[in-house]
Amino acid sequence: MESRYALLLCCLLLPVCASHPLEPFDSLFDTAVEAYYKGDWLTVILNMEKALRNKATVRSVKAQCRLGCANQTAFGDRLSGSGGASVPGAGSVEDLGFFQKILQRADCVNSCEAEKLGTPTVHWVTAEVELEFKKRTPYNYLQVAYFKINKMDKAVAAAHTFFLANPDHMEMKQNLDYYKMMAGVEPEDFKDLEAQPHMAEFLLGKSYYSDDSFGLAAEHFEAAVGEYFTADKECRALCEGSYNYDGYNYMEYSADLFQTMTDHYMQVLNCKQHCAVELALTAGKDEPFEDFLASHFNYLQFSYYNSERYEQAIECARTFLLFHPGDEVMNQNLAYYSAVLGEEKARAVAARQVVKLHIQQSILEKELLYFGYEAFGITFVDPDTWTPEDVMPKKLRDKQKAERETTARITEEIGNLMKEIETLVEEKKKDSSDMAMILAPQEGAAPLPGDIKVTMTASQLNGSQRVLLDGVTSEDECRELQRLSNAAAVKGDGYRGRPSPHSPSETFQGVTVLKAVKLGQEGTVPLKSARLFFDISEKVKKMLESYFRLEAPLYFSYSHLVCRSAINEKQEDREDLSHPVHVDNCLLVSELNECIKEPPAYTHRDYSAILYLNADFEGGEFIFTELDAKTVTAEVRPQCGRVVGFGAGRQNPHGVRAVTGGQRCAVALWFTLDPAHEEKERIQAQAMLNMFSTPVNAEFIKKEADGASEPPPTAAEPAAQADPGKTDGAQDDAPARQEPGAEAGGAADPAKGRAEAPGAKVKAAPKAKAKAAHKVKPAAKKDGKQTVKTQSKQGVKKDTKPAAKKTVKVATKKDSKKADANAASASDSQSGKEEL
Repeated sequence: MESRYALLLCCLLLPVCASHPLEPFDSLFDTAVEAYYKGDWLTVILNMEKALRNKATVRSVKAQCRLGCANQTAFGDRLSGSGGASVPGAGSVEDLGFFQKILQRADCVNSCEAEKLGTPTVHWVTAEVELEFKKRTPYNYLQVAYFKINKMDKAVAAAHTFFLANPDHMEMKQNLDYYKMMAGVEPEDFKDLEAQPHMAEFLLGKSYYSDDSFGLAAEHFEAAVGEYFTADKECRALCEGSYNYDGYNYMEYSADLFQTMTDHYMQVLNCKQHCAVELALTAGKDEPFEDFLASHFNYLQFSYYNSERYEQAIECARTFLLFHPGDEVMNQNLAYYSAVLGEEKARAVAARQVVKLHIQQSILEKELLYFGYEAFGITFVDPDTWTPEDVMPKKLRDKQKAERETTARITEEIGNLMKEIETLVEEKKKDSSDMAMILAPQEGAAPLPGDIKVTMTASQLNGSQRVLLDGVTSEDECRELQRLSNAAAVKGDGYRGRPSPHSPSETFQGVTVLKAVKLGQEGTVPLKSARLFFDISEKVKKMLESYFRLEAPLYFSYSHLVCRSAINEKQEDREDLSHPVHVDNCLLVSELNECIKEPPAYTHRDYSAILYLNADFEGGEFIFTELDAKTVTAEVRPQCGRVVGFGAGRQNPHGVRAVTGGQRCAVALWFTLDPAHEEKERIQAQAMLNMFSTPVNAEFIKKEADGASEPPPTAAEPAAQADPGKTDGAQDDAPARQEPGAEAGGAADPAKGRAEAPGAKVKAAPKAKAKAAHKVKPAAKKDGKQTVKTQSKQGVKKDTKPAAKKTVKVATKKDSKKADANAASASDSQSGKEEL
């Protein structure tokens, strides 16, 4: 087998022999599929890999031939042998010169492709085969074949490549979950074999940019720009293919010479314009990156600024302004860079010529397409956001404006109608609610297990979909979970390893359920502690389902055992929060009192809960606020066994006051009503715990010893978390257009804005002001209304200002009853089951 596989590798690595014509990839694909059903795995691999390689070769050859022939037969040269004279009765010589170049180019392309690929018809494939390759179907076959010959790294790469293009493929999802638990499988094995070079470089640049590694970010963004223009040339060349009749019956198509040329050329130009969309797409993302090419220079100008390379920053800022000349923020950044470098030197730095030419060509194409739209009704939808308004003819602009106004009017009318319907529904609900108060128990009336008690309801917490419970865990259980965190948690877990993701005055550590169970399996931590983590979170889920009287079950979206620790030397004059005010399933824009429910927010989250494990620390109170992120409506002091549960939507903005001393530990839980977003790591953890808890089966052991059954795979660290939730609901950073800062030397200092997740990170020198920053003051504004406070054992700071509306503070209370000493051990293991 090994020798056969070595031979296979040699075959795969050999270049295509020039003396033999290229085999058609559809024929190789069919051969591989036949071998698959026969179980001939090496033949599957040999033919499927060759099919993928030959398809790429056909594409590359066609692009190279068309680009090469375009350079050899450029339009604009005089007709050879004409001397510039006119031909009587035959129109201008320039027309003949144009068609001469057309004929020469056609001959050049045909000869080039025939020399490198053989007969053109050999490589014509059906639309069905093209679709199979577009869906990455070959990688589905390859992952099975590589798995069968025990080449796990290649099987994982093939499976990952297929899954990126088919995220709803449940079987492949299960395969990937299985691979993640296999010994020997590394995170780097999960790679996209079809990744385009320009997109791979761009995503790497974004990753380094998010980590503030601006030097490396600039290198990758520059590489991405170069690769982009290479890919753009190839994409445009491939648009010059055969005419797609697209709705015409080609047997009845009877256009004359110039109409035929017009139809085909408009189709080619439409395709070339669409290349901007094609190149902005990446596997696993439904929508293309917005303003893709321009965004490279947005990232670059700020990366160069942070690297103190001001000439390059100016060049990139000027290049960005070619796309958006009126962008206020970028113009202010350019003014700042020019002031730092010196106005005279700055004037000598120009925008990039390659981008200028690209924009000029694109605008000319758009003008031709709009002319075709007006004259012949050939539809064109501009894919770019940067196109100058005057490129579109005034007649079309007026028409589109009228259509937008009509759409807006209809939308407004529908909105008003919906409001009327909602008002009627609310009135109906109120009537039903009033009746329910007489006939049925109120929210939360469902019995809760054991000694758990409802300390405060939603109305007492000044909101809706809120509850405060006490007595959920015992003191012993709290201590055990806190020990588990300190033994198993990783600094910066869930935040790309950043130890202080929310505040520079605190460190953050966390551990997921699956990680805890794996460490328990290895003996690094007590397995019963990991089981307690799992069981307690299940208990909280059931309590929320019961209290909120949910008709549908909740599913875990993410589970995280976390601790925040104060850094003693960084507490002086501290004004920030331990965790800024946010909403768990939408992006909070506090300046507008809005919350936008769209990615990168975890829009699938429906409920959240936090189980507190200790009270021996300073600060760290949990707060609910209004959408302004300033008006505190309720405050909760953590203590062992206390749970705050709430709806994850816009009605419950929340945050955490600064932890100024000690360590604050909690179990943070997020839930969804959509099973499609259930936490996959938790399912794996449950499977492992079930395996460890099953009584030893003598017959199974005997069979295993005899080799009759395969041992279960050893769990390996997964490549990524299924739902990388940020503790207490943080969102991922998403770099966006830069925001100006305070004036310095007559120019605004540039800031690194975060459009998707408000906030800003900048160098120490410039002052930053983000577009949608949500800095939160620890105390609310004073408006004369009384603040209701419950005495806390930890005390309340004297300088706390009264809130804009009634604020409830819940203090820590020592439990009057001591937990039964045997309770923890009873919950740790089940009767009649043996720990393995």
